[in-house]
Amino acid sequence: PRIQTYEAAVTEPHLFDRLLELTVEAYRRQRWYDEYDLIRNGAAATVAYPVKFWPTWEPFGRLGLRLSGEFISFDDVDDAQYYVDGTSRATRPIFKDEDSRYGDAAETVLRIFWSHDDRDNFRIATRGGRTQVFGDLAGGDNSYWRLGVNHRRYFTVWRRYRHVLMAAVRAETIDAFSESDGVPIYNRMFLGGPRSIRGVEYRNVAPLREKAGGGDWAPWGGQTLFCLNFEYTVPIVQMLRLAAFTDLGSVGEEEFDLDFSDTFAWTAGIGIRLDIPMFPIRLDFATPLKKPDHAEEEIFSFSIGYDF
Repeated sequence: PRIQTYEAAVTEPHLFDRLLELTVEAYRRQRWYDEYDLIRNGAAATVAYPVKFWPTWEPFGRLGLRLSGEFISFDDVDDAQYYVDGTSRATRPIFKDEDSRYGDAAETVLRIFWSHDDRDNFRIATRGGRTQVFGDLAGGDNSYWRLGVNHRRYFTVWRRYRHVLMAAVRAETIDAFSESDGVPIYNRMFLGGPRSIRGVEYRNVAPLREKAGGGDWAPWGGQTLFCLNFEYTVPIVQMLRLAAFTDLGSVGEEEFDLDFSDTFAWTAGIGIRLDIPMFPIRLDFATPLKKPDHAEEEIFSFSIGYDF
């Protein structure tokens, strides 16, 4: 696949001279997959306010609302025949069916969230963590709800030499408000690739569909996702670190449905971190210890950015 993203955002940290934070953003995200092309054009506004909890009643995290509007373009769709599931040998042009059923769409999503960030460094953290818990309600051409949690924690294992262990967990589930609506493929969930489970091809940790005649398998996506990542980094010289990691996770076909058999993946590997200011580079070499049948391996992966 080919990916291209444009984003612009501005933040006012003290709206109306209060501790109310306002962020306004606009974006264009383009994805060119083998089976279809996807373009998302959208804008969003987020407000967040510090919250206090018993017993200390000290500020601990932020409670916020995010309202976004998005136009989705679903183009250049593969019209080949695929087997509709893993048990039936009936075939359909399943991606064309998705286009006919959902096609281009306009969505409005309201998200309520709580987030907390106490990392010691936003770029290369050595202790602390970041958490977000959220719920989405979406309307427009597609109506659905989504629940999720993301948590990442950093531990200084050997302070003198700045050895750091990072542990991360991500869990999400999504479903339409009615069974007749369904969840379109561009809102379903996938794992695999440099930002989730290294060692497996991008989006290949998910339910797959086989092209009629055999040979090729295409990512079809699911409605429940669970992912764990552990990474240990060791500084070598300035702006260079070595990493050892393991990733595991699964994507289930239905809501609240974790599949630890057919779509479960577990990988391990080593990597290099080039901490170039404003242009950090991650080079990873990984191998699957377990992967879904028909998922493709991806031994080497490359990415740019601080966030894993």
